[in-house]
Amino acid sequence: MSKIRVLDEHLTNMIAAGEVVERPAGIIKELVENSIDAHAKHIEIRVKQGGMELIEVSDDGEGMGKDDLVRAFDRHSTSKIHDTQDLNEISTFGFRGEALPSIASVTRVVASSHQGDEGHVIDIDNGKQLEFKRFARNQGTTISVKHLFLKTPARLKHIKNTNYESSIIIDIVQKFAIGNPHISFTLHTDDKLSFRSYGRGDQSDVFHRIYGSHISTDSIEFSERNYDFKISGVMALPQHTRSNRYAIWLYINDRMIRLPKAQKAVVDAYRRHIPHDRYPIVVMNIEVDPQLVDVNVHPSKWEIRLSKDDVLIELILNTLEGMLNEKMRPQKIVFKPKEVVEQQDFKDWLIEKVPMPIIKEVPVTFDDIVSIEENIIIDDRVETNIEEHVETSVEESVFVSRIEPLSVLSQMSGKYILAQGDLGLYIVDQHAAMERVRYEYFQNKLLNHQTPVQDLLIPMVFEGRKAIMEEVDQINDTFKEFQILLEAMDDSALVLRSVPLWIKENEISEFVNEILDMFEDKRNIRKESLRQNVLATLACHSSVRFNEYMSMDEMVQLIDQLRECAQPFHCPHGRPTFITVEHDQLIKEFKR
Repeated sequence: MSKIRVLDEHLTNMIAAGEVVERPAGIIKELVENSIDAHAKHIEIRVKQGGMELIEVSDDGEGMGKDDLVRAFDRHSTSKIHDTQDLNEISTFGFRGEALPSIASVTRVVASSHQGDEGHVIDIDNGKQLEFKRFARNQGTTISVKHLFLKTPARLKHIKNTNYESSIIIDIVQKFAIGNPHISFTLHTDDKLSFRSYGRGDQSDVFHRIYGSHISTDSIEFSERNYDFKISGVMALPQHTRSNRYAIWLYINDRMIRLPKAQKAVVDAYRRHIPHDRYPIVVMNIEVDPQLVDVNVHPSKWEIRLSKDDVLIELILNTLEGMLNEKMRPQKIVFKPKEVVEQQDFKDWLIEKVPMPIIKEVPVTFDDIVSIEENIIIDDRVETNIEEHVETSVEESVFVSRIEPLSVLSQMSGKYILAQGDLGLYIVDQHAAMERVRYEYFQNKLLNHQTPVQDLLIPMVFEGRKAIMEEVDQINDTFKEFQILLEAMDDSALVLRSVPLWIKENEISEFVNEILDMFEDKRNIRKESLRQNVLATLACHSSVRFNEYMSMDEMVQLIDQLRECAQPFHCPHGRPTFITVEHDQLIKEFKR
């Protein structure tokens, strides 16, 4: 007797549902994508009990006729593709023909649609059609999903509480709204309005509705392209960050995706401006020829395969780093209003009464022109023989400082320098500020010059490196810029015999081991990241500390040198060097 048999259609649909229908938000994603493919201009979503009791998606799209409405719930039925060539250049969100039959196999589904001539409604209970008849409604489609996973308890027990599911639904709808600003989205959870966008085609308006005025006014739009890719979107300035990567929203040809390499490139672009454990807020759409993208990787369609991804990564890094260097500005303290206003109503009032557009251009407010000075703060923590080995021929240049002229007032608690300018009160983190000054000093004066090296009395040995012994030449090519040369001592150890004078001996071991670890992990090592690492470490160890008191002359000199920095807003580790309290804010708080 044969043991192998063909599974019936209902059972295969239930198995497919395990991949397509992971949670309520997954159903909403599939239904909204169908609405977008139907060229809807208005999409309304209603959920109850986190989607477990009800999910309803209504649109004003093209709608379906009698035959199409029935066929839509047959497995592998779709209007999106017709032959193998279509699969190589997919331009629609849906194409697999699995979502609707999979959803209907584990839920109660009622779908009504009108394509312009007549309307119909179909009722399906866990894969079994109960009713199909004519139905009066406007053009478009409405699909209601009830009692999710009621007959599949194995999946039901893994669903978290309804509030958690509702938060994921809000997140997915907001992602759709910002990725499709020309479509109006409305979300009701338990009969309460949770989110609304108006389909004005303005991505900055949707960004404002999601993140509020405080972040949106400190955000900038970007757009850049090369031969293969175009990237565009909105990026928040580094003073606004998150504790995880979930605020990096990526789209490819308007399809929301997860692309770890691109996400890492976004983080790397911000890395010099934010702490290592913080992540930026960025919305980015990637436009590319559909033939370079394979979206047929997983039924959920979150994952993709992309050709020429290294070209895309370079474009992201160059664009975002350039925007940050050009548009950076002082971080402001904003006091929260004492009166509590309901969040959604407050956002709506703010948009209608006080428009807060995304910053497209930062006005030049400070025009103080100064000359670069050669002096730098030196204390007993820095070896005085450093400057003996630095080339002293420097061409004086003139530049516009990115910080207005400041008058130092005093030091606070041995930690902060208080200064005033036309903008208001400046609170300067003395350690972070000196780190920035030191970092740029070492970067400009030492890194790219050949400086003397000294032989180590006892060579440093790095053992247990058998996995990378065949890559010694590549490793030395990475270290060459730092005048570091490693030699193979045996089949598992490397030896370092000399170091440049400008790197302290007690810092070199940690630095070399960190880079060797990167090679063992097979990570991509950007020379810019290596440069930042070693110089940031050197700058940190030679800077004034917290709880260390400074004289007035020392504070004035540090502030002057910070104003001369090319990027004075953050220390090499991404922490802000200063924050401001504007005069208008002080006047408001003092009820003047």
